[in-house]
Amino acid sequence: MTQGQAGAKRLFDFATALVGLIVLAPVFLLLAVLIKLDSRGTVFFRQERAAVGGGTFRIFKFRTMIVGAYRSGARLTVRRDPRITKVGHILRWTKLDELPQLLNVLVGDMSFVGPRPEDPYFTNFYSPEQREVLSAKPGVIGPSQVEGRDEVEKYPEDCENVEEFYIHHILPVKLQRDLHYVRNATFGSDIRFLIAGFVAVLASQFKTGFLARNSYRLAALAVDMVLMVVSYVGANLIKFDWRLGADEWAYIGKALIWVMAVRPVVFIYYGLYQRTARWIGRRDMAAIVKAVSTSSALVVAGTYFSLQHHSRAVFLIDWILLLFLVGGARYIASSILSGAARGEEKGPFVKVLVAGSGHGGEAILRSLLEDPKSRFMPVGIIDHEPHRWGALIHGVRVMGGATDIAMAASTHGVEMVLVSLADLDPVVVREIAEACDKLLLEYRLVPALSDLLAQATSEPVKKIILSSQARI
Repeated sequence: MTQGQAGAKRLFDFATALVGLIVLAPVFLLLAVLIKLDSRGTVFFRQERAAVGGGTFRIFKFRTMIVGAYRSGARLTVRRDPRITKVGHILRWTKLDELPQLLNVLVGDMSFVGPRPEDPYFTNFYSPEQREVLSAKPGVIGPSQVEGRDEVEKYPEDCENVEEFYIHHILPVKLQRDLHYVRNATFGSDIRFLIAGFVAVLASQFKTGFLARNSYRLAALAVDMVLMVVSYVGANLIKFDWRLGADEWAYIGKALIWVMAVRPVVFIYYGLYQRTARWIGRRDMAAIVKAVSTSSALVVAGTYFSLQHHSRAVFLIDWILLLFLVGGARYIASSILSGAARGEEKGPFVKVLVAGSGHGGEAILRSLLEDPKSRFMPVGIIDHEPHRWGALIHGVRVMGGATDIAMAASTHGVEMVLVSLADLDPVVVREIAEACDKLLLEYRLVPALSDLLAQATSEPVKKIILSSQARI
């Protein structure tokens, strides 16, 4: 590149970066707030990068990882890196984390087009020929982003040393592209690279591999987006007695822009599509409540400033409807998937009683009922608390106490009793064990997970466990 072209390139970089920073200032502010709300730490991530001529400079990026991430792992990130924050995943996917590099372009550390700035640690592995890459100013967009963008996808799933794999398998190819750029760069080719890089960034949002791996998550998102529209339109119909004119429909269309711009992002943030559809628990329902409530609050705020005279009752009805629709859809999906899995299993079942109706007994019941490989079928529950008798837990009835084991066993053909040590004190456990001994009924003692981890089982229970093991 001639000296005149280099001057024109610097002028273009400065002017474009300055305009970009002014225009994108609201986006910077919004992303900064989201990053601070999401996790502890600074908004920007600063790290040394190799500069033109072999020196170093500190790059600007939006922080996408937890504080101290580079002290707790490799310099490079791979798929499903646990150090990446919730907002960080979105920023990396959309490449919005790169926006602060406009500051580096403005001060002259970087250019819009050039080899991507490398960690100085890896420049130690450059050959003398490859060090020619350092003669060009690093860029926001480089040859590897246009021609070999999916670098993360190149790491094998079982890669134990990502840095070594990068040095030997990815870096040489990357430097070959950068060398070709450095030796043939002109101001005109940089403009073409900039346009091609922008197109590549847009195209990267729809990677074939990503779509294939996450097809079920994208399908769930699509279903939720339909439910968002149905909920908001339904709320308006309910509020206005199912009579909406042309003006009302036009108003609904404008409000739906806010709904569809805000809610999917909030749902993704709360991890609704990282959860397994087959199992739905309290934490999953809590996440749905948080996602619907937060997105509703943001939609209310957005429409307050852009649309006038919006009915607050519509938002309340919409919130209730969406909770019902999204939660109901998850429950139906869970029921279908669990039923299909259980339907695949064949063979005789061992009928069991569960002793204990607290958290431990509930966990045992849920495990037996939902595990498609389980050969144990719970037919009843026994508990020492009379006020629980007759209650249903996961559809299984609490039949009575220890004295009712004989009747329950004879009526339902019980072959085994599973005793939840988490729910029962040692005296009750001993009573159940004695009742089973009289009936020649097999029983198993199931300790709480916390007790297994802490190895803190009490002496009386230890004796019962040992004696029951000897009999079984």
